[in-house]
Amino acid sequence: MKNKVVIIGSGNVGVSYAYSLINSNINIHEIVLVDINTSKAEGEALDLSNSIPFTSHNIKIKFGTYEDCNNATICCITAGVSQRSDKTSRMEDLFEANKIFKNIVQNVKNTNFSGIYLIAGNPLDVMTYITWKYSGFNSNKVIGSGTLLDSARLQNLIAEKLNIAPQSVHANVIGEHGNSQFVAWCSSKIGLEPICNYLSLEDMENLENTTRNLGFLISKKKDYTCFGIASALTRITKAIIEDEKAVLCVSSYDPIQKVFISTPSVVGINGIERTGVMALSEEEIHKFENSANEIRNAINKLD
Repeated sequence: MKNKVVIIGSGNVGVSYAYSLINSNINIHEIVLVDINTSKAEGEALDLSNSIPFTSHNIKIKFGTYEDCNNATICCITAGVSQRSDKTSRMEDLFEANKIFKNIVQNVKNTNFSGIYLIAGNPLDVMTYITWKYSGFNSNKVIGSGTLLDSARLQNLIAEKLNIAPQSVHANVIGEHGNSQFVAWCSSKIGLEPICNYLSLEDMENLENTTRNLGFLISKKKDYTCFGIASALTRITKAIIEDEKAVLCVSSYDPIQKVFISTPSVVGINGIERTGVMALSEEEIHKFENSANEIRNAINKLD
């Protein structure tokens, strides 16, 4: 079976994701860019194809149409409302994003696509829910990038503060990919030690606030973000295609809250195989429920 990734949206995120995939060691045979602006998609595909000879494997990359979803392993939606540096919430473009996603998912639904939906458009958790609703897919086959990137940002910040490798920081941001997200500090560790042995409460609060606002800060300085989210999407792609059963903090369906929300989840070839791999304090449970309410309230505005 050939592993094929269709990327809908050839803006900064979509193209960065494609470039990241090309330079990864994932067993991908074909990447297809689909965009309403076919000329841009074609130009990006031609540009990206020039990097293939410098890699260790041969990937076919082209621009295409929704029909390319027919035998795709993953359909990644990076299209949506253009990012603005003046945003203070990812919910600001809710209604416009809903129209865009509804149209995209309907177009994909008209094909024989039976793979995994991977979502990167904002507001992330709502758009992941919308994709599930409009596609008619089982919830395990719809995955949002969620707070995987936020968790990476947090790990970087902690690593810099403590002068250790980010890979040795085991801490996750959970909840909404947005303003109500929070850090599950009670289960966070440095190596095997509780993180409270290294950070004060003030440190934790500052790190959490910085993490929450880092995406907006980057957008303010360069108008968009792309490399971090592209890397997060690549990591999820690897977990799916290689059937890793990796625990990643992605946006998955919570049957209790009845929304897509980020919790550590087991990701493999069938998509989400288990959710809620975490232990929370009573305070954190309250924060999680509050975050789910924020997502649910946004969804209800669309009904």
